[in-house]
Amino acid sequence: MLAAILSPASRRVRSASAPATSRSSSLTRTLMIIPICTLVPGFLLAFLGVAAANTAGLVPAGARHGLGELSVFLITVALSAIGLSTDLGGLRRAGSRPLILGACLWIVVSATGLGLQRLTGTL
Repeated sequence: MLAAILSPASRRVRSASAPATSRSSSLTRTLMIIPICTLVPGFLLAFLGVAAANTAGLVPAGARHGLGELSVFLITVALSAIGLSTDLGGLRRAGSRPLILGACLWIVVSATGLGLQRLTGTL
């Protein structure tokens, strides 16, 4: 049904018989969606959708273990892909400053996370 709504042929059929106000409101909705889709990656929207479904209790308890295992596997694949696509020559040409900045940011993020865990009593 979604494909029929979004297909160019169905838009032509609807637009030929639709009044001008209907077409302008449809165009306005479309234009409102475009910035969201270009600014927010699809995987992030999917993650938020699945997190909301889990919070609402729509994910069965029996599926959570398997989904947890799948998430660990997918994170491993993503991090491996990032590592395999690293341009070592580019790192050498960039020098030590970006690596030092990355190390400093890693320390700040780690210290912040550990500090918040200590403050909330979860450490």
